[in-house]
Amino acid sequence: MRWQWLIAAGLLLALLLIAMAFHVQAQPNVSMQLYEGIALDAGLLHLDKRALDEAYHAQMVKLFGVWLASGAPADATNFRRGIGIARRAYGAAAGQIAEREKALRP
Repeated sequence: MRWQWLIAAGLLLALLLIAMAFHVQAQPNVSMQLYEGIALDAGLLHLDKRALDEAYHAQMVKLFGVWLASGAPADATNFRRGIGIARRAYGAAAGQIAEREKALRP
């Protein structure tokens, strides 16, 4: 009987660790400096903005595709979480691009 409790506690601990790993992985580190050590270039910065917009759009298409393919469940927790992650990352990158644009202005 005691060994059954030990197995159950071990499984519970394993599930908790897996859940924590997914939670940490799902939260992007948006405080990093994306452009650290990268020289300013007005032409490329314009392309960076375009690529960021296109990447965000592609991510949203992917999120909607997965949500719809799963039958568009009423509990859209994962869908909302995905949107939140994408928007936080987009905002962080767009903010850093805007800072670099300001640095290019006289």
